[in-house]
Amino acid sequence: MLKNSVIHEELFVGRDLALDYHDGGFPISIVTFEARNKYIDAVEPSPFEGGYGRGIFAQLGLNEFLVKRSRNHWYQTDEIEQVVDIIKERAKGTTLITYGGSMGGMAAISLATKLGAKTFIALSPLYDIAADGEVKDDRWGDEGHLFDFKHNYIRSGDCKDAQGYVFYCPDTVDVEHAQAIERMTKGTLVPLEYGGHPVSFFLNDTYKLKRLVSEIAHGEFDLDNFYNVVRTNTELTHYPHEKQAAEFSRQGNSAAAIKAMRTAESMNPKIARLPYRLGEMLLAAGEFDEAKLAFQRAIAIDPSLARAHARLSRIHEKHGNLSDAIRAIRQAVKAAPSKADARLRLGELLLKAGRSKEAEASISRSLQINAKQPAAHVRLSYAYADQNRWSDAIDAMQHAVAMAPEKPEYRLRLGEWQLKAQDYRPAQVSMQQAIDLAPGNSHYHVRLSYAFAGQKDYQQAANAMEQACRISPDKPASHLRLGECLIKAGDLSGAEAAMGEAVRLDPQWLRAQERLAAVQSAIARRHLASASQ
Repeated sequence: MLKNSVIHEELFVGRDLALDYHDGGFPISIVTFEARNKYIDAVEPSPFEGGYGRGIFAQLGLNEFLVKRSRNHWYQTDEIEQVVDIIKERAKGTTLITYGGSMGGMAAISLATKLGAKTFIALSPLYDIAADGEVKDDRWGDEGHLFDFKHNYIRSGDCKDAQGYVFYCPDTVDVEHAQAIERMTKGTLVPLEYGGHPVSFFLNDTYKLKRLVSEIAHGEFDLDNFYNVVRTNTELTHYPHEKQAAEFSRQGNSAAAIKAMRTAESMNPKIARLPYRLGEMLLAAGEFDEAKLAFQRAIAIDPSLARAHARLSRIHEKHGNLSDAIRAIRQAVKAAPSKADARLRLGELLLKAGRSKEAEASISRSLQINAKQPAAHVRLSYAYADQNRWSDAIDAMQHAVAMAPEKPEYRLRLGEWQLKAQDYRPAQVSMQQAIDLAPGNSHYHVRLSYAFAGQKDYQQAANAMEQACRISPDKPASHLRLGECLIKAGDLSGAEAAMGEAVRLDPQWLRAQERLAAVQSAIARRHLASASQ
């Protein structure tokens, strides 16, 4: 069948799903499901993409249904029922197979029986990612909590007669998903040692996906021959060297890991992941210049590799090139605009550059993407503080404290902003809460003394400083401040003793010597006045 004789139709467009059809009048039809896209959201829809296949399977003699998703909903949308009905109607009289990887692989199995499919082809499929699911898989963020997975027909038992192939890597948690799928279907497990997640790249490099799909669809697939071909071709690829590098890295043998990864990169210089991983290893080994070059090679291959831009930003910052660090992290944000951590990192660098207004905008955007970042609220508070917006800084820190109440440093920072705003009583409460969480930190007691001093309660300020000196008796600055508080509390003798200790600890400290002399003079004047009466 010639390509131009295949008719392309758009059969359905909804909020969550769309369905395209390439009709070649063939006796076999394939339904493809898109995989998860890490750059789109699970809740808010994005524009539909082209779908998996886009007509290439029609060249293999297969009618092609492309199920497209606008968000990472794991096909747990009621629109799937409409799509299934449309496919079943249009595919009448043909033998149907389903195909997908990762999230799409889960759908290919789950919907195989509903579609009346003869065979499913699933690459690194998931059995279930629900929060209460059988397989504990934390790779998908909060997505397991967002849906009730009522359209997961693998878990419900509706796929017990479904037949097909599950291609997966046994070195990942995917093996647990595969075992659960084997139990709940009649699928054949096909473990691939170097497959990774998803295994589609490995399969294409060692067998070719079009060949695999064509052979399974036309009943020509031989598992023994498949393994023979894969084994032979694997020896000619980067995969064994990449795995060896990972094993050396886990063992702490960085030199061997770097050498193996260099070999892996040399065998396939078109994969951005390889120089990126080499860069990570070089970075961990402290070889920053070499790491920089590796990340630059990764970016040359894939300019949208946000992680590589972020790593370059770290290297530039370490070398003191703040402007280059900012430019690199901006590229990361451009490549992955929905990544909250990249925007937070940009905000942090802008803060270092003294560009607090821009930092505020970037950090605020990070929090719009993911509000559950206490560290981002802390950084936002610094952006406000740089602008002397103390009320906003306090509000941001209160959010951070609410999210991470166990962190004493957050409560201390809240107290610092309250001090700046001259809210001395709330500052006292915040400092005391920090002390309750970390009583052995002398600095917290020092800061508490300032909250008392702001309220002109100098005796309590002195008491806080006495506690700071007991915890850290070797800090001359603490003894000097104790003396200052005691002066204001009217205790000149105590002040003399405290400042004398500061001078003893640091005999060269001119400020302490001058303050001690001033106190001693005041005491002498007091004695003289008393004697003259």
